[in-house]
This record gives sequence, C-alpha cells and structure tokens, in this order.
Amino acid sequence: MELKTYEKPWLPAFKGAFLIIFGILAMVQIIGSIKALAMLLVTLISALGILLIATTILNKNTRFKAWNIINGVINLVFAIYLIIKVESPAVEIAWIILIWIIFYILTEFIEAGILISQKNAFAALFVQDGLLSILFGYFLYVAIGKFTPEAVFYIGIIALIIGITNVLSSYLLSRLKG
Repeated sequence: MELKTYEKPWLPAFKGAFLIIFGILAMVQIIGSIKALAMLLVTLISALGILLIATTILNKNTRFKAWNIINGVINLVFAIYLIIKVESPAVEIAWIILIWIIFYILTEFIEAGILISQKNAFAALFVQDGLLSILFGYFLYVAIGKFTPEAVFYIGIIALIIGITNVLSSYLLSRLKG
C-alpha cells in the first residue's frame, strides 16, 4: 500500500506544519493580500508536488507510481500557473486556488475510497482531510471578491485546524509504522 500519505507520515506532517504557520499568519493579519496568500500556497503546492514525484521515483516498492506521479505533476502545474497569474486580479487568483482545492479534495476522497475498498480504517483520515478542505474552500469561496480581515481570519482558523489534524494524523501513522 503506497498512497499519497499512507506510507509517508512525514508528508501530512510537512503539510500540517505549513498550514499551522499559514493559519497563524492569516489570523494575525500578517498575510495582507491575496497575492501573499497565493505565494504561500504556491510554496505548499509545489513542495507537495515535488515530494510526491521524488519519493515515488526513489521508492522502488511503490504500488501506485502512476497515481503519485500524476498527482505530483498536477500539483506542480497548479503552482506554476498560480505563479504566472500572481499579478492578476484577486478574484482570478482566488478562483485558481479554489480549483486546486477542489482537485485536492477529489484526490483525498479517491484515496479514501481505495483504502475503504481494502478495508483499511485509515480511510477516515483522508475523509476528514477532504471534509476540512471543503470547509477551507467554502470560506475561500465566500471571501472571493471581498477579502476583508474577518474573511482572512476565518480562512486562517480553518488552515490552522487542518494543519493540526494533519500533524496529529502523521503522528498516528508514524506510531503504527514503527
């Protein structure tokens, strides 16, 4: 079994730490603009893409190589596109981020489905991450066009919650592996 994070507990830990920092910055209003938010997400999206591709190529025992590589490449494409569009209007940037979030949610639910079909209880972690990502996407959607300090604060809270659950999930996965 080698899905995106199931055998790599450090991946959700990395994502979780990043989202905790992002959430705190958003809540204390340090981020400032959608462009800064986009650049922070470019960092996360591109790092996830690179890590997925690199670990899949380096790990010869991976059963889902194509899935991981395609997932990593799509993440990199989103990151590059977001970098190219960073000078676009805030609404356009927010829509690009929202489309990536939808892609991410779909991958989480697909991986949960694979784990459910294998009668693996860790599917619940993927479902939980997908549901929290829906909430993140919803708050981003609500904020489109009016990035008020209150909207950015709510986005920060959801990012913080997703980050904490990812760190806790990675701890659970690492304890089981060891």
